[in-house]
Amino acid sequence: MPASSESSALPYVARTLMPREVRTNGAMAVALGALEGGLVGVVVKTQFAAVADAAWVNLCVALVAGSPAFANVVSLWVSGLAEGRDKPAWVARLMALTSAFLILMALSPTSVSGLVMITLGMIVARLAWAGVITLRAAIWRANFPRQVRARITGWITIIYSLTIAATAAVIGLLMNWWPEVWRLAFPVAGVIGLGAAWRYQATRVRGGRRIQSEELDQRRGRSGGQLRAAFDILRTDRWYRRYMMTMFAFGSGNLMVIALLVVLLNEQFGFARFEQVMITTALPLVMLSIFTPIWARRLDAAHILDYRARQAWMFVITMLFFVSASILGLKWLFWVGALSLGMAFAGGKLGWNLGHNDFASDDKSTLYMGIHVTLTGIRGLIAPLVGVSVYQLLESIGPGLGRYVLVFPFTLTLGGAVTFVVLARLHRKETEAS
Repeated sequence: MPASSESSALPYVARTLMPREVRTNGAMAVALGALEGGLVGVVVKTQFAAVADAAWVNLCVALVAGSPAFANVVSLWVSGLAEGRDKPAWVARLMALTSAFLILMALSPTSVSGLVMITLGMIVARLAWAGVITLRAAIWRANFPRQVRARITGWITIIYSLTIAATAAVIGLLMNWWPEVWRLAFPVAGVIGLGAAWRYQATRVRGGRRIQSEELDQRRGRSGGQLRAAFDILRTDRWYRRYMMTMFAFGSGNLMVIALLVVLLNEQFGFARFEQVMITTALPLVMLSIFTPIWARRLDAAHILDYRARQAWMFVITMLFFVSASILGLKWLFWVGALSLGMAFAGGKLGWNLGHNDFASDDKSTLYMGIHVTLTGIRGLIAPLVGVSVYQLLESIGPGLGRYVLVFPFTLTLGGAVTFVVLARLHRKETEAS
């Protein structure tokens, strides 16, 4: 369905609120394109390889590639700070902080201190963006009705993903001719992000005062802070607890992939910088934009457990492509895997942004999202570092054995997909019986 007809089918209030979200997220996507884990991972691997031992550079690659995920560990803290307050204002400030640290990353000298500086800059920028994701989810829940929320999020994601893909691809292409083009591109993208942050201040939330009042009442009525409330939810909501446990194993497998691909494509297969960026960042994002509307309709019509029981197998297929490409030395199969990864991410990103809403009430939506993204942050810190460490261990046993490292994340992803199928069946039986 064309975007215009899709938009006309939306409730009036959603149509009036969506354009600002599209514009600001589209502009912010330029900054996020420069902050993509795959792109910054390639910058770190290719620009700083001569200034430190390969093992340390690879660990920094794992940190920057995993930072979009592990930065979410601050989510509960941010949601607690913004509880009962004007969320668009907080989102705007965090957008500005993200953009400012992107600009600072461009100043990193080509030295060990520069390697540390660009790695820490990436982490701080992504910490700020994690706060945006958490608070923005609550804004979208308030502004967009449940029956169209995934489709609206889908259209925003399409524009967002294409912009990120184009930004990363252009920077990656120029790096083939001018390896340090990122020193110019990062500040330009950062300034555009600052403009997006300034525009977002004008965003309004439907029923915002009511939601703020409910959040303040909820805070006064509970003992302990956000962390205590999060543990209470995981203790009492057994279906959400099961969902989070399965996501932890399943997501750990997926979160290892980008860091391992950056290392494998560079060390084992000798791909050019542009090719590395295309496989790890640009191509998956282009495919994500194409397949997001398809997954959005499925998510609008199904509970998240039923949705994950089907969508998770796209990640299993993707991992199988990458495992085969790496072990058999079939370089062309990495390109197929990149296309498949984008198809999987299209559905995964929607489920990640919206899945908690099938368990949460309005006044607890931010807290549920905070639990989800905080656990994503924990596995985002652990998984890439574990994956790269396994790679280093295999290489220390015998040069070339590192090609087998992708079997590890494949096993985790497969186990998670099977568990989602089991949980979906059990949930349907319980729902039908009640």
